[in-house]
Amino acid sequence: MYARLKAGKSKYAALYHGSYPKKDNAVTAWKKCMGEDSYTDDNNRFPLKLTHDESKGIVNWVYRTLKNVKERETFTEQLLRQIKDFHNVSHSVCLTRGVVYNKNIIELNFIASVSDANHFISLLRQRTDALFFRGHSDPNYILQPSIMRTLSLRQNESKIYQELLINCPDDFEKCHTHLEKLVKMQHYGLPTRLLDITRNPLVALYFACESNLDTYGELVLISAENHEIKYPQSDTASVLASLPAFTVKDQREFYRLASNPEVGGLEFDYGVSKLIQEVRLEKPSFESSIKREDILNSYIVFALKNNNRIIKQDGAFILCGLNNGANSLEEFRYREQCKKIIVLIEKKEEILEQLEHFSINRATLFPEIECVAEYLKKKYS
Repeated sequence: MYARLKAGKSKYAALYHGSYPKKDNAVTAWKKCMGEDSYTDDNNRFPLKLTHDESKGIVNWVYRTLKNVKERETFTEQLLRQIKDFHNVSHSVCLTRGVVYNKNIIELNFIASVSDANHFISLLRQRTDALFFRGHSDPNYILQPSIMRTLSLRQNESKIYQELLINCPDDFEKCHTHLEKLVKMQHYGLPTRLLDITRNPLVALYFACESNLDTYGELVLISAENHEIKYPQSDTASVLASLPAFTVKDQREFYRLASNPEVGGLEFDYGVSKLIQEVRLEKPSFESSIKREDILNSYIVFALKNNNRIIKQDGAFILCGLNNGANSLEEFRYREQCKKIIVLIEKKEEILEQLEHFSINRATLFPEIECVAEYLKKKYS
């Protein structure tokens, strides 16, 4: 939190110097860091305008001064009342089992066992069959590929990509496309523009439970229209998978051209000609033009079943385009009647034990020998 506030040149970074205050001296600590007049603007009439990171940082700072769940729930109830009164908003914002959400746009569900999950998913399957899943061990995680999570990674995507190819050429000898290389890099934990998803809800349930045992997990429901799903051989997948081969400067130019509707025809094709040539290196029959949306948008891409991990996890990916901001992948979340369906996971340790009966564990999902060895060591310790 300190790093994010500091990077944004926010004065609220000062709150994160030193240890957190106690409940009884929090106001004193605030005034010491921020000054007496830090609640209003220079005219002393209106509340300060805060960025998202500043708002999050302040609330997180306050919660850290409260040492138990009861105190935090009481504070949250008071905060919500003040927000509703100040902004004259409706009572759609609710606090349920420690979770704050807007019931007008969110349908909140809780799952505490594998049987709960199976029952819930079976009901969903009756209404839709185009479902994918992802497990988050903390519901505050956002849908974003690893390369997009920090500015430094995003700016150095091309260097990361190229240097791994240079240093480990034998590992990529059988990879014939940029997509195959990206999948292999993702397999070994390198940050990429791929986001892992699965067609098996129990696999996603495992990842929602495997860590952060003291907080809720989330079973993320993902849906897509047919035009948003691509196969590895598609031209769209080839275009997006080729982006890491280009510097951040080139990517910004591609984005500028693709996002400007006034740039069209030959001017657009000439501007992205380097990208066209890169795709043609692996696909000689590729046409001499690219669709704007193929550069900007993100798509679900099925992976080739050419390694055991993808087979075991029934894996697929979201392959992200240049329009991937912090929340751009939220459009893939499953909705019903304009409400986002959120599924939170309780009793993680019990669910992990139940998943063992379905042969869902770290050894089966990560079949490499080092992962199996680590699983066995932990199991019998």
